Amino acid sequence: MKIGVSTAAAGLLLGGLVAPGAPSLAVPPPATAASAADDGPAVRTRSVPVTPAGRSAGGTGPVAELTADRTAPFRMVGVTWDPASTPPDIAVRVRLHTAAGWGGWERLEYVADEGPSARTSATRTSSSGRAGTAPLWVGRADGVAVRVDSGTGRAPTDVRVVTVDPGAQPRSVAQPHPASGDPINRVPRFPQIPRIIGRSQWGANPSMGNPCWAPKYARSAKMVFVHHTAGSSRYSVRESPAIVRSIYAYHTQGQNWCDIGYNALVDRFGNIYAGRRGGMRKPVRGAHAGDWNTGSVGVSLMGNFVAAEPSLRMRNALVRFIGWRLGTSFKPVRGTLALNGERFARISGHRDAMSTSCPGGNVYKRLPSIRQRVARYLHRYHPRAERKAKRIGHRRTGMVFVGERRTHGGRITRFNHGRVYVKKRLGAHWLAGRVLDRYRGLGGPDGRLGWPRSDVEQSAVRSMRVAGFRHGRMYVPRNKPLRVLYGRVLDRYRRLDFAAGRLGAPTSSIRSVSGGHRATFRHGVIRWDRSSDSTSVDYE
Repeated sequence: MKIGVSTAAAGLLLGGLVAPGAPSLAVPPPATAASAADDGPAVRTRSVPVTPAGRSAGGTGPVAELTADRTAPFRMVGVTWDPASTPPDIAVRVRLHTAAGWGGWERLEYVADEGPSARTSATRTSSSGRAGTAPLWVGRADGVAVRVDSGTGRAPTDVRVVTVDPGAQPRSVAQPHPASGDPINRVPRFPQIPRIIGRSQWGANPSMGNPCWAPKYARSAKMVFVHHTAGSSRYSVRESPAIVRSIYAYHTQGQNWCDIGYNALVDRFGNIYAGRRGGMRKPVRGAHAGDWNTGSVGVSLMGNFVAAEPSLRMRNALVRFIGWRLGTSFKPVRGTLALNGERFARISGHRDAMSTSCPGGNVYKRLPSIRQRVARYLHRYHPRAERKAKRIGHRRTGMVFVGERRTHGGRITRFNHGRVYVKKRLGAHWLAGRVLDRYRGLGGPDGRLGWPRSDVEQSAVRSMRVAGFRHGRMYVPRNKPLRVLYGRVLDRYRRLDFAAGRLGAPTSSIRSVSGGHRATFRHGVIRWDRSSDSTSVDYE
C-alpha cells in the first residue's frame, strides 16, 4: 500500500492568523501515491484558519473555522492541533457534504491527555504528537467544514483538519469471521485466545508507523480499559477492516503517534482486530490512556455508544477477549489495583481515568455485567502454572509476561524471570536463567529434550544440579558450562546410577563423533555405536 499526504500551507496571513469567514482553501490535488492502483490510506491535512488571539471570553463566533468546501473523497475525518495550545474548554464540530448534500453540525469527541503519556512523548525520536479529536467514520463524503469553539476565547494553534480515504481493500485482507461474537453456551476449562484478525489481515501498512521507538512493554498486563472509537455505529462487516485502517492512519499520520493507540478493537459483529504492534500476547504499552498506558490493555468498541447500544455479539467478543487476557495472565477480574498512583477496577471504562464520556453511557452501565460475565467465563479455570508460581514465590518468578498458552500438547506461561511448563502426567515445572536459555536453544518442548519432568534440583554431586526432561537430562555445574545428555548414552548412564555411580558427574555434553555419540564423565567415557546400536563404558 502507498500513502498520499498533502498539507496546505494556508492561513498564514496576519502572523499566521486570519479571521473566521475568510475565503476557504482550495484542496490540493491528491498526491500520485494516493491514486496508485493498490490504494492504501490517503491522508490529507488542511490548515484551519484561527482568529487573532485576544477575543474576549463569551464573545460570539468560533475561534477557528474552515468554511464549507468540497474536497477529495474521504471516509474518516478528525481535527488536530498543537497540544501545548489546547484551551481547557475546546469544542470541535464538523459539517460534511455527502451524496445527500450538506448535513448538520456534528460534535467530535476530544479527550485531554489521551494517547502517549507526557513522559513518553517527551522522549520520542520523531516529531512530537498532536492533540486531536477522536476520528469520525463518515461512510462517504467529499466536503467538510470545521468549527472550533472556546468559551474563554482562546484558540489552539496549528489547527488542521485530517481526512482519510482508506483506499481499496488489499488482497491480503481476510474476510471477517465473527466467531468471537458467537453465544457463550458453556464456559471453557481453558480460556483459549479468541479468533483475532491480525494486522496483516486487516491491511496495516508498516511504512505508516512513524520512525520512533520499537514496541515498549510493561512487566505484565494488569487490567483492561474499555473504550469506544466514538465514530459511527452504522457500518457493514466489510467496512470494518477499512475503519481500522483509517484509525491507524489517523493516529500515525494525523496525530504523529508511533502506531494505532489501542491494543485491540471489536466491531459490532463480534470481530476482534489486533491493534498496536508488538505481539497480542505481550503486555504492549498502548497510547489509549495517557499516564495509565503501561500495565493496562486498551480495547476499543467500534462505534459511538452515547446513544447506540453495543450489540450482543460485540459484548460476547469482549467477554472472550478480556477473559483470555486477564485469565491467562493470572489476574483477578474483580477488585481493584493501583496503577501509576491511581486505583482502578480490573475492568474499567476510559472515563474512570480521564474526563470523557468514553466508552459511552450504554457501554459503561454494562461494565458491572461484563465483570460478572468474565468472572463466570473463568470460574472453571484453575491453572497449575499459577499454583506452581505461588509455591515458588512471585519474588522469584516475577509477574506473568506472556499468559498461559497451549502449545505442543501442553501449556507454557512466560514470567518476567522464567517459564512454567505444564504437561499432563509430567507436572508443572519452573525453568529460568541459563537452563531455560539452553533448553530453548535446543528447541524447547518440540526439541531434543521434550517437556520438562522436574525443576532444577540438587544432584548426587554437591556442586552440581540437574533438570530432568522427557527425553534427556541437563546437568548444571557451578561456574561451568551446562552438560546435556540424552538417547542411548543417557540410558546407559541411568543404569549406572547417574552421578551417584562409579562414573561420577558428567564433564561434557553429548558429542557427535565418527560412528555415533560420546560423553565424558569424571571417571570415564560412554560411547554409543550407531552401526551396532550398542553402548560401551571405559573407566579411567
